[in-house]
Amino acid sequence: MNGTQRQFEGLLDRYFEETLADHPVWANRAGLRDGEGKLGKASYAHLVRLERRRQRTLVSLDSINPRELEAEQHLDRLALRAMIRQECDEYARKRTELEPAAVGAVLDVLQFELQRGETERARAKRNVLSLLRAAPGFLEEAAMAVVRPERVWCKVMEQTCAGAPALFDAVDAFTREDHSTAAARKAVVAYRDRVMSLAPAPEGSFAIGAVSLQRLVHEQLGLDYSLGEIEALAMAETRRISALLEHACRRFGKGRTAESIIAEARAQWQPGNDLLGLYRKQVQRIAGGFRAARALSFPEAEELEVRLVPPFMRHLFPTAAYSSPGAFEKRQRGIFWVNDLGLAKSAPAERQAERQQHFGVSLTAAHEAYPGHHLQFVTANRHPRQWRRLFAHAVFYEGWTLWCEQMMVDLKIDPSPWVPVQQLHDALWRAHRILVDLRLQTGRYSYAQGVTHLKRHLGFTRTRSEAEINWYSAAPGVPMSYWLGRLENERLRLRLMQGGGWSLRRFNDWLLSFGTLPQSWIEKYGI
Repeated sequence: MNGTQRQFEGLLDRYFEETLADHPVWANRAGLRDGEGKLGKASYAHLVRLERRRQRTLVSLDSINPRELEAEQHLDRLALRAMIRQECDEYARKRTELEPAAVGAVLDVLQFELQRGETERARAKRNVLSLLRAAPGFLEEAAMAVVRPERVWCKVMEQTCAGAPALFDAVDAFTREDHSTAAARKAVVAYRDRVMSLAPAPEGSFAIGAVSLQRLVHEQLGLDYSLGEIEALAMAETRRISALLEHACRRFGKGRTAESIIAEARAQWQPGNDLLGLYRKQVQRIAGGFRAARALSFPEAEELEVRLVPPFMRHLFPTAAYSSPGAFEKRQRGIFWVNDLGLAKSAPAERQAERQQHFGVSLTAAHEAYPGHHLQFVTANRHPRQWRRLFAHAVFYEGWTLWCEQMMVDLKIDPSPWVPVQQLHDALWRAHRILVDLRLQTGRYSYAQGVTHLKRHLGFTRTRSEAEINWYSAAPGVPMSYWLGRLENERLRLRLMQGGGWSLRRFNDWLLSFGTLPQSWIEKYGI
């Protein structure tokens, strides 16, 4: 290793060691015990100190001669710069003054500890009690940083605060201690009341603008497309996928829509009384299908537990969810949560209706478990460059899961006739996400126009559409990453498999071997 390479390694170590110390929640999720039971600081002075560190690190990066770095270091260089630049952009536009997100952050880490408590009760209880003690001070500090709350984010905060008592009830049931959440409950109300007393920012203040979105596309997604080119691509994709979907629906009868086909298949589906057992069988069946097809390698010593959501947490989960292991956890065990709401129903028809909401288990298993998020993240968490494990670009991890769904259809791992229809229906949704994400963040769509787009083109209800737009507003570039990432995988497949003669297994193993980075960077420095 030459002097420049050692300089770069020192810069990486210093930045992440200091940053993780200042972000204990992130450290905790990554599997570092030093972060457990802590919320960190949220004061304006603290935010200024973090920005100064970022700026110093960018200056240090600019002093390094890139021609003297190794290929793997180049990937970390690009990822570190992208991470820091995005955080600098958010600081410059004063996002913390706009976004009242502190209550959500507290509830999220409490929920994380409740999940840990399913297997490590004593450790989780200790952490939960420590977090509850820290919550009032943290929320008071964070409330002072909010100056002109964004209207959409205020609405999200109110919804989060409305759901807080249910989570706190679950925490009380878990700790089995009287009044353990009393101070935190009061702090949540005080935080909400202070934020709602402030004059809101102008409507649409969540939009980052065309210049910032263009930089994000380049640095977070690794794409050299202009925003106009992305919009043209998305419009072409919606037309192409719509045609494929129409063709796939013809086998079910003239004039049938995807929605009616899926609804009929769901109504005829008989999941039985053991929903957990069904999920476990399906996960193993799908994993076995990919193994038999020799589609990719499965890492050794990885674990996936398929478990029922405990009763006191049922209201916190959708039908199913996945919790990945921390980047530095020695035991790489993911948990696939199954929320069987039918267990709370007494009438057989009601139980059946709840369990039929889990229709599409095979696609869910391929997306969340094997070879989707679980296999991808446990593979990334084994990367020999430790800080690589902390970079997580949605263009890869969401593009990968949609690629997994496509492989399941192409390899006929689930031969059910409705599977191609549902997969294409979901693909169309992801293609429309590109248009809505782009137009919202550049100010061409208002919140209401984004909601209307999803209702008109995808048939979503207003409630579902608003939930989607709430998320889009706070995560610029992520909604478009799903289908753009899927297209990046397809572009590389054509080049390396069709053009270069690679096998499917070689292609997938190569993609997964670099961590969770944009495909274009992997292509540049990994071949």
